[in-house]
Amino acid sequence: MTSYDLDVDILISEIMKRKARRILIQLPDGLKTQAIELSKTIEGKTSSEVFLSSGACYGGCDVAVDQARLLHADLIVHYGHSRFVAINDPQIVFLDAKAKLDLIPILKKAENELSNWTKIGLSTTIQHLNELEIVKEYLSTLGKKVTITPKTESITHSGQIIGCDYTPLKAIDGEIEVFLIIGSKFHGLGASIATKKPVILADPYANEVVNMARMKNITVLQRYAAIDKARHAQKFAVILGTKPGQYDLKEATRLKKMLTAKGKTASIIVADEIRPDSLENFTDVQAFINTACPRIAVDDAERLTKPILLPREALVAIGELTWENILDQGLL
Repeated sequence: MTSYDLDVDILISEIMKRKARRILIQLPDGLKTQAIELSKTIEGKTSSEVFLSSGACYGGCDVAVDQARLLHADLIVHYGHSRFVAINDPQIVFLDAKAKLDLIPILKKAENELSNWTKIGLSTTIQHLNELEIVKEYLSTLGKKVTITPKTESITHSGQIIGCDYTPLKAIDGEIEVFLIIGSKFHGLGASIATKKPVILADPYANEVVNMARMKNITVLQRYAAIDKARHAQKFAVILGTKPGQYDLKEATRLKKMLTAKGKTASIIVADEIRPDSLENFTDVQAFINTACPRIAVDDAERLTKPILLPREALVAIGELTWENILDQGLL
């Protein structure tokens, strides 16, 4: 079982510096096993009152602001992701939660899949960023030229990959022959459908190395089928997410107006958690358009009986863009 360094000393220092008295801690599901001990440690070393959020914690866009305000908390501690959106009320501390995991075994396993390429683009999840230089050095001993993805406006660290923004990968696409992604299939699939270069996934948790080409091809076909099905829809629902990093009222309103101008019926559905079972209750809707997390449309499509499109895919469905435009820019 992989354990994580929760940087408790850094957290205690931040709490003391900010004079926080009531704290809400957000942890991804994989870290919730350490929540009770973490709460006990904080309350033992500070005068703060600690609350633990049981809600989802999918990324830096998913900050429990409403829970914190309800509790009158003066600090949110968000583990496992980097800052994605600017929020100042309440204060937020983002902590990495570094994985205590040796990556050399999975790199050795990846050698065969990487044998045909010399120029490698390297990216990983935030939990392994502290190991990137070790990874780069190991690959260099195999004769590889390694380029670590850059940080961007929304990506805090060099070498970091997140599920919804692949700008850093696209920035070095012309310099490399293949991408090596250290993470889960979630990140490997996202990288493969966002870029034109081959993607090799090295998953240290599942202990497997996968060339993502087949999964990419399946996903591309699924996205085209969803668009084709939506072409014949008359009644659309545009999904407006309420999470701080996913809320885009301007885009939702724009899409509704464009659909109406095309003679379609369109409504906006406001949702915190976008769940297939909840969407299925809107029985008269024939197609959904998701303006929140883009991965929902890709990852949950098979769980819905009706097509769920990304905004650009919706424009293809109503004739404002071509499928070739989407493929040229990457699905994500």
